[in-house]
Order: sequence, then C-alpha cells, then structure tokens
Amino acid sequence: MNHRDVEQELRHLECVFGHLTAANTVPSLTYWRSRLNSLRQASIAPQQRNRIGRLEQQLLKLEAPKRETAGAASQETRTNPPQRTPR
Repeated sequence: MNHRDVEQELRHLECVFGHLTAANTVPSLTYWRSRLNSLRQASIAPQQRNRIGRLEQQLLKLEAPKRETAGAASQETRTNPPQRTPR
C-alpha cells in the first residue's frame, strides 16, 4: 500500500468509526479490525501510526460490551450448568 492509499484508508476508517455504535456494527467488528490491522503491514508515518492507535482504542471500546456479555454467559454456564430433563 502506498502513502496515498494508507491515507485514504485511514480517512475512510475514521469516518466509519465515527458512526459505529455497539448496536450498529455492520459489517462486524471483526471486519473493521482486519481492515485496521492491514494498515499495520504498510509503511506508515508516525502520525498515521498514532491515528491507527486512536482507531484501535475506539474499536476496543465497541468490542468491550460484547466481550463482557460473552464472559458473563460463559461464567453463568460454568456456575449453573443447563439442567437435563428426564425422559
């Protein structure tokens, strides 16, 4: 990816991330994380690296409720395993 492509992608992601909410993440957060991670592969300037860091923080905040929900469900299953009904 050349410098212009990286800059264009960063602008796009900044715009999209500004509209994402925990309830509105289409496509999935995994998709946006992969787009963000692909920028790390490119040769980028320090300012661009900082922008990527800010975007990663935004993404982590959006992912946090999903991780907490998944963790709570997992904990609930461990402490209260599903009951089997007799036949």
